[in-house]
Amino acid sequence: MNSLAQQSPASRNLTSLWILVAITALPLIAAWLFFLNPQWLPAGRTHHGILIDPPRSVESLSVKTTDHLGFDWQTIEGMWTLLVVSERGCDAACLETLIKVRQIRKATAANRQRIARGLIILPGADGSVETPSLNGLEGTHLLIPDDGQQSAVRTLFPQAEFADSVPIFIIDPRGDLMMRYDTPQVTSKQILKDLERLLKASQTWSQGGQYGHQ
Repeated sequence: MNSLAQQSPASRNLTSLWILVAITALPLIAAWLFFLNPQWLPAGRTHHGILIDPPRSVESLSVKTTDHLGFDWQTIEGMWTLLVVSERGCDAACLETLIKVRQIRKATAANRQRIARGLIILPGADGSVETPSLNGLEGTHLLIPDDGQQSAVRTLFPQAEFADSVPIFIIDPRGDLMMRYDTPQVTSKQILKDLERLLKASQTWSQGGQYGHQ
C-alpha cells in the first residue's frame, strides 16, 4: 500500500486541505513575485513606477491632521494608499496631482473602497504650513509632520528625479512604502494599470470597505 493509503482519514483530510490551500495561494504568490520582479516576465510586461527596495514602513512616522490630532496609520491599514508629498503648501501642480489621484481611484470602480488617498505637507523653513483647500477632493487625508519629523519624511519618501515632477507614492495594505511614480512623466493610465494589477494580486489579503466616501 502506498503512504497515502496508510494514513488515517483525518490525516488524509488534512493533507488534502493543505494541497487545496497551496493551489489557491500559488496564483497570488506568483502575481506578487512577478510584479516585484518584472525582469522575470516576458519583454513588454512590466510596471511603470520606481520600486522602493526594500519597502519602508511608514508606521513610525509621526504626523498629525489639520486639527492637530495625531494620525493613526492603522486608519488605512488593509488598504492601498496613494500619497502625495508637498513642500510648505500645495501649489497648482500639487492640486493637479491630487485630482489625478482621485480620478485613478475612481477608475478602479468597485475596488475604490480598497484605496485611500493622502497628502503630506512639509512645513517651510520658517515652520509655516499653508493648508490648501481640498474642495472636490474630500476623503484625502491631509497630514503634517510633527516637529522634528521633516527630515524623516524626506528620507522616507525619495523625491522625484525631475524638477517639474510631483511624485505619487504607493503604500501597500501592510503599511510599507513600495513604489514611486514621477508625474507627469508617468501617466494616470499607467499608474491605474499597475494599481489594478496590485488590487487583483492582493484581493485575498487586502481588506477594504472602511473608506466611506464615494
